[in-house]
Amino acid sequence: METSILIGATAQVQLPELSVENLRARVDTGAATCALHACSIHIDEENKELKVILFDEESDLYTGEELVFSKYIVRNVRNSFGRIKARPMIETEIVLAGKKEKVLVGFSNRSKLTYDMLIGRNLLQLGFLVDVTK
Repeated sequence: METSILIGATAQVQLPELSVENLRARVDTGAATCALHACSIHIDEENKELKVILFDEESDLYTGEELVFSKYIVRNVRNSFGRIKARPMIETEIVLAGKKEKVLVGFSNRSKLTYDMLIGRNLLQLGFLVDVTK
């Protein structure tokens, strides 16, 4: 049996396919999937493309570059208030505690929240154990 990797309530992650390094993320065992902050999210129905701009101008990670994805899905996600919202998602590589995994990541506007990313159960179940005292 593979040993689980111990992480804390927050963790440093990299998203190499999105050119994001050293992103501090909140671990959320109540979230089904990972979520990443984007200040602009647009689905171009005509060209069947998802267009996003990650973070916002106040962030050190903000580049203003529009990322375009032809492979994406839209899922209905329930937020902490119980409201259901359609959220576009892509499959991308995440590096957490030195381990690389491919998981679905949803885009949402998290500008009013402390962390630009949530790590959800879809990543945690791939071999991570959460110790909130860390």
